[in-house]
Amino acid sequence: MIFNHKNLQVFVHREPVDMRKGHDGLSSIVENKMKLELLSGAVFIFVNKNRSLCKALYFDGTGLVIIHKRIEIGSFMNFDNFEENKKISISELALIFEGDTLRISKKAKRFEYGKNKRRFKNQP
Repeated sequence: MIFNHKNLQVFVHREPVDMRKGHDGLSSIVENKMKLELLSGAVFIFVNKNRSLCKALYFDGTGLVIIHKRIEIGSFMNFDNFEENKKISISELALIFEGDTLRISKKAKRFEYGKNKRRFKNQP
């Protein structure tokens, strides 16, 4: 990924967007609908209605940059369950661009040595 800053903020727009929109149209969504600062250096993620296209908009210090990805098989995840202006991590952004689904409501169970010991069937 080209976004490799540790402190980078990433926001997801949960409603589908017309992917014909360019810099000005997406900027308008960020400022008017999302009520966020466009020139903050944050990355803003948008998907279309059938979730086959994804755009990332960000300000790199000199100008606005759009990254546009079309997924050939499957679809990008559905952001309908996200709260408004959901902030995600860079690793979650990488998963989105790979076409994976984030499981944000549940955390994975972690192994704890003493707690998760299992006995074999033949042991008393």
